[in-house]
Amino acid sequence: MLRRGSPSATINANMTPMIDVTFLLIVFFVVVSQIVDRDAVSMDLPSPEHAVAGIPDKQNRVVVNIVPLEGGEVAGISVGGHTIAWDDMYELAAIVDTRVKGGATDVHLRADRATKYAYVHKVIEAIRGVQSSVRLQLVIEGEN
Repeated sequence: MLRRGSPSATINANMTPMIDVTFLLIVFFVVVSQIVDRDAVSMDLPSPEHAVAGIPDKQNRVVVNIVPLEGGEVAGISVGGHTIAWDDMYELAAIVDTRVKGGATDVHLRADRATKYAYVHKVIEAIRGVQSSVRLQLVIEGEN
């Protein structure tokens, strides 16, 4: 059987659906990456022997992480996506105060089990200096 007309030398593929799918995948991964808990810093949290615990409310909280170094020293403080110097308690109090004014009711303090208590105490005192009725909770192993 003979074909009439000129033979087509190239086959054209429609790229529009592939571009649409690629764009949707990019949007999906950007949105999903925003859901991941960015407040958590990897550390060895203490585990209590006899504790009464509750499930923390993830909506109305500020997470303060004391970033550990070797030997119980502290590298800095991570709070609300900000990393500040370990001795900048004024900045810590300002960030916590801003979050509390934005509707947060709890402050969750996370520290490594090897961190010296002097650092933890200094952070607790800075949080207590915030002029509001904020509830401070120490986070232990098993909570996020």
